[in-house]
Amino acid sequence: MTKKDLDIIFDEVVRNLYRNDAELLREGLEWAISHRLAVYLESFFAGWNVDCEYTKMGHDFRTKHDSNGKYKRPDIVIHKRGLTAIKQNLLVIEVKFKNNDGFDFDKLVEFTSGPHGDRRFQYQYGLAISFQPALQLNWFKNGQEITSGSTCPGITSV
Repeated sequence: MTKKDLDIIFDEVVRNLYRNDAELLREGLEWAISHRLAVYLESFFAGWNVDCEYTKMGHDFRTKHDSNGKYKRPDIVIHKRGLTAIKQNLLVIEVKFKNNDGFDFDKLVEFTSGPHGDRRFQYQYGLAISFQPALQLNWFKNGQEITSGSTCPGITSV
């Protein structure tokens, strides 16, 4: 799947969210927003698992810790459960309600960097998405931010 494919999908998914779940966006209910995004994403990813707050890795069921010992648990992942190779881990998504809430871009850099040492997470793409004061999508690949801005023309806020 290419970045262009993902842009097309996210255009539709975000439009569905704004159309059907505006009250969640108005209230800033970040976990509920993440859940609804995952629900909308499922119809575009047959053969993949779309999970929220997923903490299991491969078959050993350990949660990844960052260098400060904190858990790293993505808001949404599109993957094939139990498999750690990059071809089975398509997208990791971090959701924030407000742009100024402070994204942990380092987390998306790490999740998309490929294996280093004992690091087992490797996602093809990462996405940071926020909704206020305007819709913002920051995409990551190979450990670097590749684009930022909205893919949904005409959508700015609720």
